[in-house]
Amino acid sequence: MVAVWSYPWSLLSDDIDATCRELAEHGVTSVTAAAHYHSIRTLEPRSNGTLFKSYTGGCYFDPDLSTVDTPIDPPVHEVAGHTDPFQSIVAGADRHAIDVNAWLVCFHNSKLGSEYPQYRTQSVFGDRHDHAFCPSHPAVQRYFEGIARSLAGYDIESINLESLGYPDAFHSHGTRFGHAKNHVVQGRPEELLLSQCFCSACRSRAENHPIDFDRAREVTQRIARTALQQPTASVTSLEELATQQPELKKLFDFRSSVIDELLGRLAAASGDIALTYSASDGLGRDPDDGWPSGVTLDQLHEHIDRIVALCYTADSDLARRRVQQYKERVDVPVDIGITLDPDLFETESELRGFLADVAGFGDRIHVYNHALMSETHLDWLDTVTARSV
Repeated sequence: MVAVWSYPWSLLSDDIDATCRELAEHGVTSVTAAAHYHSIRTLEPRSNGTLFKSYTGGCYFDPDLSTVDTPIDPPVHEVAGHTDPFQSIVAGADRHAIDVNAWLVCFHNSKLGSEYPQYRTQSVFGDRHDHAFCPSHPAVQRYFEGIARSLAGYDIESINLESLGYPDAFHSHGTRFGHAKNHVVQGRPEELLLSQCFCSACRSRAENHPIDFDRAREVTQRIARTALQQPTASVTSLEELATQQPELKKLFDFRSSVIDELLGRLAAASGDIALTYSASDGLGRDPDDGWPSGVTLDQLHEHIDRIVALCYTADSDLARRRVQQYKERVDVPVDIGITLDPDLFETESELRGFLADVAGFGDRIHVYNHALMSETHLDWLDTVTARSV
């Protein structure tokens, strides 16, 4: 089975039946369409008009949040005259025997952050991040519970979760685009430390957790400030740091408890619709990379029906190893997520060799991203589907 990620505006840019017919001819059996997405500026190589297009974050379907108590009003967008773009995709895909998965991006959303600033994450130094909602807020959790329940009302195969953990402060999609300048931050551990949230909702929720929140904030601020001022004092391992500083270990455990509650809400809201997860939180893609963001395999094991191990690499050994590690740690199906990025595969034969090495390790193959492919890469889907059989 082969699935492709895609965007509603791309799937609906032509007649939806023509789009689905083309995908089916290439052997695609499933489409993961963005239903709740972040803002984006994208180059669309198959566009007949302008190449660069921008889209505001929000819903590409018509959600019903009447069953949840949240003041957050979902931003809803039409596409090419379709008042409910997602339903148009579901209906068209069904006519061509293509399954649809709802792509749900959670806390990474500058549209929501700009309209509801009271729910943004807040750094240890008090900085508010426009692109990042904090999952500690009950209203935020109820909002996504309502989104998931609404999506489960469509005739879909699954809800595919992304950005499930506490957001990354360094991965902004603001309403004002600019170059990020993080000159003195040395490596991913420091970025994750500086991404820890200390907002009022975190403080309130931490009262029910065995953590001295003020002490954890003090320790985090001291370590971060030292690392920023003294290059020789850089943070190289959060695991070692958590061992040396027990209050930081409690902070990460607290994050995990919040995400665990959210996952329980989403699993209940999705009902009989499968809940899947694209394993990438914390910008690491190995099994244990998500824990600083509050995402652990133990939680996924309890609430998730399927994991997509993202293998955006041309290194087949790395891809096999990553998928195998997930399969050894969880007892749910593990899929392989690949990309046809020209930086990774210059020729179809290179892709063919990679797939020969890795395709048999995963349950299904997911390809990123139909909307961003050239005509040549679209033709390469034939190679992917041939290897998935």
